[in-house]
Amino acid sequence: MLERMLLDHAVLRERGESLMALLDRSEMPDQQLLAETRWQLSGHVMQHLALKDRYLYAKLLNDPRPHVRAIGEEFHQELAALYADYCEQGKYWTQERVAAEWEAYRHPAKARILAMFARVEREETQLFPLVYDASIDISTQVPHSSNWAREAFAIKDAMTKASARP
Repeated sequence: MLERMLLDHAVLRERGESLMALLDRSEMPDQQLLAETRWQLSGHVMQHLALKDRYLYAKLLNDPRPHVRAIGEEFHQELAALYADYCEQGKYWTQERVAAEWEAYRHPAKARILAMFARVEREETQLFPLVYDASIDISTQVPHSSNWAREAFAIKDAMTKASARP
């Protein structure tokens, strides 16, 4: 399962880089291309978090060893906070708002992508080795602890649908 998570991380990096390339433009790119690129990344983030929650976090949080649980709680709480901000920003930055405030949108959006990259790197260098070292079996799923996709439709609508104007 770690191999699957590493592959997912590669996809997250690839999609993050695609969005970063659009955000690097001083002029707003094609609105539809930007919307699709934003949603491709967001949709994959949600799928990845659901997978990770069922196979990794739930097991770390329920591990009988206090040090494993503590590390699992630290990573899980940090992720929940990052994701809450991600959802809030995803719903706030509608297509219309991005178009009207491109400069105000692009720099914080780039910062969130860089934070995601740093988080993925930290998981790969600190969390995944713990799974190996502590012999945690993540080959089977357990009930999830969070509903990572709860905000999916609101985020997708904000990112991909232009509001109807009278």
